[in-house]
Parts: sequence; C-alpha cells; structure tokens
Amino acid sequence: INSAGPAGSLLAFCLAKLGICSLIVDSNHFIDHEWGRGDGLQCRTTEIFRSLGIAESMIVQGQRLYQRTFWDMTANPPTCKTISDSFKKELDIEELYTISIRQGLVEKTLAEATTAICGVTVARPWAFVDAHLDETNPSSNPIVVTLKSQYGELREVRAQYVVGCDGGRSNVRRSLEKYGVKLQGDAHDSVWCAMDVLGFKTDFPDVKKLPVLSAKDGAILAIPREDIRGQNCFRFYCEMSAAGATPSMGDVVAKVHQIFQPYTITWDEVNWFTVYTVGQRIASAFDVHQRMFLAGDAAHLHSPKGALGMNTSLQDAHNLATKIALVHNGFAQPKILSTYALERRGVAMRLLEMDAELIELYAKQGGASESPEQMQKLIICITKHRAFQAGTDITYPANNLVGNVPPNRSAMLELVGGEGLIVGRRLLPAGVRRYSDGCSCNIHDAAPYDGRFTVFICLGDLTALGRVQELTGLQDLVFRQGGIWDQLGDRAEKVVRFVGLTTTSHLSIEFANLVHRVLDLPTISAILPTKKRATLFDTTRLYNDDIPCLSPYVDHTAHTPSTAETDIISLKAAAGILLHPAHQKWDVHLVTGGIVVVRPDGHVGIVNPGLDGVSWDVVEGYFKGFL
Repeated sequence: INSAGPAGSLLAFCLAKLGICSLIVDSNHFIDHEWGRGDGLQCRTTEIFRSLGIAESMIVQGQRLYQRTFWDMTANPPTCKTISDSFKKELDIEELYTISIRQGLVEKTLAEATTAICGVTVARPWAFVDAHLDETNPSSNPIVVTLKSQYGELREVRAQYVVGCDGGRSNVRRSLEKYGVKLQGDAHDSVWCAMDVLGFKTDFPDVKKLPVLSAKDGAILAIPREDIRGQNCFRFYCEMSAAGATPSMGDVVAKVHQIFQPYTITWDEVNWFTVYTVGQRIASAFDVHQRMFLAGDAAHLHSPKGALGMNTSLQDAHNLATKIALVHNGFAQPKILSTYALERRGVAMRLLEMDAELIELYAKQGGASESPEQMQKLIICITKHRAFQAGTDITYPANNLVGNVPPNRSAMLELVGGEGLIVGRRLLPAGVRRYSDGCSCNIHDAAPYDGRFTVFICLGDLTALGRVQELTGLQDLVFRQGGIWDQLGDRAEKVVRFVGLTTTSHLSIEFANLVHRVLDLPTISAILPTKKRATLFDTTRLYNDDIPCLSPYVDHTAHTPSTAETDIISLKAAAGILLHPAHQKWDVHLVTGGIVVVRPDGHVGIVNPGLDGVSWDVVEGYFKGFL
C-alpha cells in the first residue's frame, strides 16, 4: 500500500481485521500529515466506522455539525437567508451530522488500531519508484515493486497486490501509464485557498454551525473544527483571483476580514494554509489486471466543495479491502476484484459531476454576478445532492456481488414511505431487540465488519401457523448434502452468518417455548456442534423486530392518517407509526417473510421473498456465482 493517508490507512486496518498483514509505505514523515488537509466525515463514513468499532473515537475527537446556514453579507444589516439541518431524517441514518475532524487524527487513529491488531506500522520515509507485473510468474507474488529510502537505497519487494493511495500526484498511477492508465478531465481556471486558524474570536453568530457567507468580495465557506492544543479551530475556504501571482496568506486574511464585515474576527495563529487549483479528473482505469489498484485521490481528483474527498477515499478503501480479503483468504473467485472499479468508478463520476456544479455556483456568489437567485441556486444544488453527500443513496450496479432484482413496492411500503431495501445500496437501520438478553440495538449490530456475508432470515411472526415448520424446512435445505453450506465445509462459518428476525414480541411466552423447546436453539454458538439438529442461528443471533418507531419518511407535522385501512399494523403505518420497523422499512412481507443477504461492506446483495425452497435456491445461486 503506497501512502498512509486516509485511504491507505483504512485499507491496512480493514485487511488487518480480516487476518491480512500488509506492507504500507509512505514517503513523508507523519508530521507532514498532522495538520490541515481533509476536514470532515459524513454520515455513511461514520456508519462504516461504527461497523469497524472505531466510530466513537472519531466522534469524541471531532466536532459534530448539525446545521448549515446561508448568509447574505450584502444586505444591511447582513441577513441569514436560510437555516437547515445538515441532513434530513428521511435519509434514515443514525449519524445525521458531519464530524469536523482533521485528516491527521483519522490517520493516527487508524494506524494505532492496525498496529494493535497485527503489529504493522508504516515504513517511513520510503518512496514508491515503480511497479511491474512479472509475466513469468503470474500465480505467486507477481508484482515487482521498487522502493527508495530517504538515503537513496533501492529495494525490490514482491507482492500479490499493489494499491496506490498516494494522492493527486500519484506515483503508482504514473507507473501504470505503461499499461494504458491515463488521467482524464480538465482543470478549471479558479483558484481556492484553505486556512485553519486557532484561538478564533468573533461576534458573528453562527460559529457552531456551517455557514456560507456571500458578499460583494466573493464567498466564504466557514467550518468549525475540533480543538487543537486546547484552542478552538476554524477553517475558511474562499475563492481567489486566478490572474497574476499565486495568492498569499496575507491576501486570504484580508479577504476573510472583508467578507465578514461588519462583524469582527480575530485569531491567535494560522495553523495551516494551502492554495490549490480546482479541476475534475479521473483515472481511465482503477486497476490493472485486478492486481494493481488506485484508490482515493490517486483515482479521482476534485475540489473540497462537497466535503467528500476524504470520505470517498475511505469508502474506496473499505470496498477494495473487503474484496481483496475474500480472494486472498480463499473464499471468493478472483473475478470479484473487477467489481471494485465497476462500483467505485461510478461513484467517482457522480462526485465529479456534483463538484463541477458546486464550483460554478460558488464562483457566482458575490462580485458583479451576485443576485438573490444565485444564492438560491446554490441552496437548491446542495439540497439536491444531500443524500449523495451523506452516502445514503450510493447504489452499486448489478454484478457478481449485487443481484439483478427489480424493485417491487408493496402496499405496506406505500403507507410507510421510503423506497424499501434497494439491492446494491446500504442496509437500512432499524431498532430491534436481541432475544438472548433483551438488549435494544440497531440491526446493523448483527452484521459487524468481519469479512462475512450476513443472511437475514426475516420470519414475520414465528408463532404463526406453520412458520416453525417453514424455518426447520429451510434449515434442512441449507444444511443438505451437496448444498452450498456442505460445499464450503469448515470455511462456511468464516464466510456466512445467519441472523433470525421475527416480529413476535420478545415478551411472548409462546415464542419462548418455541425457541427453547421446539426449535431447541442453542444459547451460545459454541453449543451448536452438540445439538441433535443443526440450527441456522443461536439466541444471540435472533432478534425481535418489535420496537415501534415513527417512520422517518413521513412529515408527521403535516401527516393526515388514512381511514381506509382496517388492520392495526396498516392503521399505524398509515399514521406514520411502524410497529415492526425492520420488516416494514425493508419491505419484507409480514406474513410470508423473506431472505436478505448483506455483503461484508454493508451493501445489500440480494433480497428474496418467502422462506421456501425456491427462495433459498435464488440465494444459493447468488453465492455460487462467486464463492
């Protein structure tokens, strides 16, 4: 892995969690990464970090931003035109905020977590020189990498995979030019500056939100940051003139004061400052022969306007690490590595399109082209892309790991709102109870990141007539001789986990008797082998979907319940109340149930109605396509 930036650090950490130690090199000392650079984690990134067990560390160290405001500084007095939540509840994600945190803290947290797992540390300062495929030995460590120390020592390393996470001026990308990889796209004629200040003092009212200020002298995006050395920190982004000499820090300081007038601002010191030229570029290919890969800024370049640079890089790494581990550990066929470029290049293309819109609209704030319509256009653009910025609507196309299942909205989903589970998109959260101890939790807790696919068996009401027989029949199908579980053998538990989900109340005595006397479910997985009958899950992997909640997709302040429904569940749903949120939000039939397969990275692989042999055949076909 070349570079211990956000992408490289997360890639190494994910691989370590999945039992793979990697060599990670960086040409810089950590001090070069400690300040400035990337400045925030968006909703989906925080959700991923939660599945990795490191979200709390980021939340504690960072500054949470819940709202954004738009100020017209040309008015007298200056006026706040719009106040909005950073992200709306309809996005259906627990982390409805941005964590403002510098890149260096993210890298440090990931590096320490990786070292704690497998002892790997970053080799500094070693520079990547070149890499090429050894065509004479393609099966084992086929890549020859040349590294160079700060003293000029050259060293060759043989590797199975090489990943360039080394930023916009990527040396790995340059070395892949001999295989036809090119950087595509154009630069804009706009120049932007970023500046972090410490000990910030002002009478401007919105210093705890995320304000955009538009004035005659241009526009500024101001971001409250995490404290540094016991002092508050604030970041300013502003566009500068592209004509003449490169803008100096003094030029930026003067512009900040001009735009904030008549408010006063002071600070004790400038902690970090940079000037950059805006452009949108993307690599023509994200991999060479599924052996050498590009991730993060090495693969796609854009401005920081959408606050997605570090986030997209981290999600690239998360996606790629999962697939490399599945192949390296012998669980999946190498062809799944081609899905990395298919999935993540589409996300990068969408990011570049959004970035181009934002650059144009920010450039029109203030100056001669200033008008109320320009600020309104910027607000509309940000609102339009909010789900993408949050990461909640990223949807991967059909491929080996994403089933080709057309959506089929039920009548219940029409009442609940939302879109249900979409194959290729993240698993929707829901509050559930773990049966073994009655603990309330997020259903995501049933599928932590450990490299395994999670098969949710959505049972509906387990006490319903014939439902127990359906479950035992499904178990027989799963464990039958010649089935996918039998073919996987000792590896099965390392690749797939089953989770039971029922709408039956966790307080039901009838349900308790079924669990312990009829189904004879073990209380801990260690007891599984001693049971007379193989079971799909133990009681620690059985969840009750019986925690009512308000539908996040309904405006309850203006909602008028329908009177056309007759059963209690439909009546409640029509009123915006979900009695069984996982089943209802996922659009799984409450009577017939269904099977949901979630990939190790938290994206839905396949959704299939029913619990019969036809349904399980579809699931087996999905797994046989790549395992």
